[in-house]
Amino acid sequence: MSTAAWIAIALALITIAGSVRILRVAPRPAWLPSPIFTALLGLQALSALLLYFTLVPPQRSVEAGQLTVLTANAASAGTVPAGAAVIALPEATPSADAMRAPDLATALRQHPGSTALLLVGDGLSARDRDTALPLRATLQSPAAPRGWLELQPPSVTAPGALFEVVARAGGVDDARAELLDPAGVVVDRAPLDAQGNVRLHGSARAAGRSEFTLRLLDARPHVVDSLPVPLQTVAAAPPRVLILAGAPGPELKYLRRWATDTGLDVQAQASAGGGVTLGDAPVALSAARLAATDVLVLDERSLATLGAAQRTLVQQALRDGLGVVVRSSGPLNDATRQALRSWGMPVSGGTRVAPLQLPADPEAALLQARRGPQRPSTDSTAWTDEADAASHSAAPPALERFDAELTAADALLLDAKGNAVGGWRNIGRGRVALLPVTDSYRLVLSGRDDRYAELWSGVLAKVARALPGAPAIRLQTATPWSGERMTVCEVPRGTRVRDAEGHTVALQVDPASGSQHCAGYWPQQPGWHQLQHGATMQAFYVFDPAAAQPLYRQQLRAATANRLAETNAATSGTPSKVPGPRWPWLLAFIAVAGLLWWLERRRSGPVTPPSAS
Repeated sequence: MSTAAWIAIALALITIAGSVRILRVAPRPAWLPSPIFTALLGLQALSALLLYFTLVPPQRSVEAGQLTVLTANAASAGTVPAGAAVIALPEATPSADAMRAPDLATALRQHPGSTALLLVGDGLSARDRDTALPLRATLQSPAAPRGWLELQPPSVTAPGALFEVVARAGGVDDARAELLDPAGVVVDRAPLDAQGNVRLHGSARAAGRSEFTLRLLDARPHVVDSLPVPLQTVAAAPPRVLILAGAPGPELKYLRRWATDTGLDVQAQASAGGGVTLGDAPVALSAARLAATDVLVLDERSLATLGAAQRTLVQQALRDGLGVVVRSSGPLNDATRQALRSWGMPVSGGTRVAPLQLPADPEAALLQARRGPQRPSTDSTAWTDEADAASHSAAPPALERFDAELTAADALLLDAKGNAVGGWRNIGRGRVALLPVTDSYRLVLSGRDDRYAELWSGVLAKVARALPGAPAIRLQTATPWSGERMTVCEVPRGTRVRDAEGHTVALQVDPASGSQHCAGYWPQQPGWHQLQHGATMQAFYVFDPAAAQPLYRQQLRAATANRLAETNAATSGTPSKVPGPRWPWLLAFIAVAGLLWWLERRRSGPVTPPSAS
C-alpha cells in the first residue's frame, strides 16, 4: 500500500474519532446537533482533507526540466541551449560553464527534477547506455565522421582459404579501399560503391593470429583512415566431402580432381543408369554416414531421386550441422524445388539459362600477393612457367547459369556487376546452398584452375560443418573496444580472460541472464585476448578507439540512437507529472483549523454532559 493511502486512512480515523467526541457532548434533548456543532463537524472534515492535500499535493502537468549532458565531440555539435543545467561526462572536452560528472547515472541523481535529457556530441558509451533515462531524451550530434564507419571482420578461417572483409566508409569522394597483409603488401583494392560499401578478399596463410590492415584513400590518393583487420587461422582436419551425381559429367570429374588435389577427404559417385554407379564405392545415405560428412554435394537429378526417408535423414543432418550444396547441371524440376522447400530453401524459376560473367581479376601484382610465394617445382621449365603465367592472367570465360530465385537467402557468389548468384541459408546448425552454375569446369579448360579453385573453395567454406571445437562462447559485438564494457554469453563457469599483456581475470556469470549465461568484461588494452576454459581457448580482438576514431564514433552514435528510440517509444504520449505546490493547501488548512479553534473556544458556556438522573 502506498504512503498516500496510509495518510488518508490515518486522517479518516482521526476525523471519525473527533466527530464522535463532538456528538457525545451535543446538547440534549434535541436529537439533532445545533448549528454550531454542525459547523464543527464540517470544519473538522474539511481540515482533514486540506491537511491530506498539504501532505500529498495533486499531480500536475509541467514543462519538462531539461538537463544537458556533454559527451565526446560536443564542441563540434553546435551551441548548447541557454538556461539549462549542463553536465560534462569524462569523455567530453572540459567546459567552463559545465559541471563534471563521472557517469550519466550520477548526473541524473544530482538533478532529480530533470524530465528531459539533451545529449550533445557523439552519444553515450557502453558505461551509460544501461542507465534509466528521463521521459524525453534527444541527441544533438556533430557532423558524421569521415572514414571507416562499419567493419565486418572475417570469421575464423582455415589455412589457404579465401576470406572476405566487408566495410563501409563515409565522407570521402571517389574513395578506394586497400587491404594490406601483415607485411604491408597490398593484396586487394577496389573502389567504393555509391553507398560507400566495399568487399575485399585476402588469402589466409599459416595457422595463427594476424592483423591485416584496411586502408581508405581519397582521389589524390592520400590515406584518410585505416583499420586493423584481425584474422584468426585455425588448422583443422580436412573437410569430409560426399559428392553424389545423377549422371557422370565434366563438372563431377573436375570437382573431384580439385577436391583430391586440395587434400579434402572426398568420396564421389555418379549413377550410370540400370543400378550401375561410377566412381568410388557405393554410399548409403544413413544417419551415421551423414554424421561423418561435413559437406554433401548433390545435383538436381540426384536430389530428385532421393526417397522420402533419405530426404528426412538429410534434413535432420542439416539441423545437426551438415552442409548441403545443390548444384545445377540442368533445369530445376518440381521435385527438386519441392525437396529444397522442405529443407527450408524456397526456390522459384531455375528453368531459363543466362550468361554469367565472373568478376575480373585484380591486378597481377595483387593476385600474386594474394597467392603468396609459389612452391618450388623440380620439373618446371621457363616455357612451362611462362605458359602457366599466361593462362592464369587470361580473362575467365563466360559461364552459364539458371535464373533460380531464392527467398531470404544470402548470396553464394557475385557476378561482375555485383549481383547475387545462388544463395545459402542457415538450417538449424547446418547450412543449405544452391549453386545454379552449370559449367564451372570451363574455368579449368581455359587455364583458370585458380579461379575454379577459388569458386568452389568459397562455396564449400560457406556451408561446411563447423570445425570441431569451434568457439562456443558468443561475443555480443563484432568489434569490442578497449575501455568499454563488453558482454559475452554462453560462458561456462570457471572461464578466464587473458589480455594482451598476459593478465588474467575470471568472468562472473550474471544470474539474471538466465540460460544465456552472460558475463561482463572490461578490456583495458587493445589487441588479442583469450578466453580460457580448461584446455579450450578462444581468441578475440579488442580494438583501440584512438586508432579507429571514425568507426568508434559511428558505433557510439548508432548505439545511442537505438537506446533513445527505445526510451522515446516506451514513453511516447505520457505527459510529465510532478507534485503541485503545497503552500495554497497549507494556508487553507491553517485558516480552517484557526476557525475551528475559534468556534471551539467561543461556544457559549461550557458544555456539560447530560446527568445520569
